[in-house]
Amino acid sequence: MKELNDKFVIRTQGLCKTFSIGGVQQHVLNNLDIDIVEGDFTVIMGNSGSGKSTLLYALSGMDRPTLGKIIFDAQTISDFSNDKLAKFRRTNCGFIFQEVFLNDNMSIMDNVLAAGYLSGRNRKQVYQEACERLSQVGIGEDMFNKFPSQMSGGELQRVGLVRAIINSPKVVFADEPTGALNSANSVAVLDIMNKLHAEGKSILMVTHDMRSAIRGNRILYLKDGVILNEIDLGNYDVSQEKQRLDTLKVFLDEMGW
Repeated sequence: MKELNDKFVIRTQGLCKTFSIGGVQQHVLNNLDIDIVEGDFTVIMGNSGSGKSTLLYALSGMDRPTLGKIIFDAQTISDFSNDKLAKFRRTNCGFIFQEVFLNDNMSIMDNVLAAGYLSGRNRKQVYQEACERLSQVGIGEDMFNKFPSQMSGGELQRVGLVRAIINSPKVVFADEPTGALNSANSVAVLDIMNKLHAEGKSILMVTHDMRSAIRGNRILYLKDGVILNEIDLGNYDVSQEKQRLDTLKVFLDEMGW
């Protein structure tokens, strides 16, 4: 679609999501127009029930909107069939969740490789990249054949990060990626995400944690299914962490968070 500005990796038009609960229609996303800029580390915040995760799942093609369009990499994915959408996700989306969802019956290396093989890539290239990426996040060769049950939560989340990026996705989607981690492991995982951002990866993260949120450069505040406001923090710099926290606190207070 030539009329789309190339800097937007995702754009929505009139996005709506409605659930029926006990016969009552609940409007979670309300006529939402949003642009996700390529190369940004975008963070979605908001109170519980504001629609944050629903929006993340819709933008990634994991869930379908009730109404409206989702244009991802110049393709209207909201019109895709289920099979076409699944194929699109495998090659364009990486997912990081609060719970890692690794296959307990496979080694951590095989978990990563499986994600790469599903996309039909050259197996030797996938293996080489998996080795490099796992080493980069502190998972050494002596751990490649371990099973998920033999690893800590922080280690598993780092494996999950590698699995999410093994196919060089257009966007990495993260839903509360540090929610189940202690502070030290949270910092380690966020540091890796910032390195990915520095490499040019587009990241879209949902979080309620301010110390996680300040790692992004763009903060969107969602309320009652619409973007109430946003703030630009610039790229993350650890030396400016207190200033970023103070700026975010003021912004969230203004939003009624």
